[in-house]
Amino acid sequence: MRLKGIIDRFTLVSGLEMKEVSRFLPVIEDCRLFFEERLYEDLSEEALLRAENACAVYAYYKISMMGGCGALSSFKVGDVQMQTQPPGVDAERLWTEERERVSDIMDMGDSLFRRVRV
Repeated sequence: MRLKGIIDRFTLVSGLEMKEVSRFLPVIEDCRLFFEERLYEDLSEEALLRAENACAVYAYYKISMMGGCGALSSFKVGDVQMQTQPPGVDAERLWTEERERVSDIMDMGDSLFRRVRV
């Protein structure tokens, strides 16, 4: 997977400028390595692009959960107060959707074990 492609997609997903993204590069690289371990062999170019997009969304999700994107959640000007949804909620929804889209090209270890009575 190409780090540049992941970073480009991360800027789109997060809404951050490239200069702001540089502080998150270690986390993005960790996510890239995590994905490369789980990708199936011999992927087409289209599948590789999907994996890069999913990796960018996963990195955004991880950074949002750490509180790293620093999005404004509320502000008050005079008598008017605005409050938005925390970025982690949106990131979690994005990651859940993206995870389903790449389930055919990678193993995320979603095995479910249940007890069976005999």
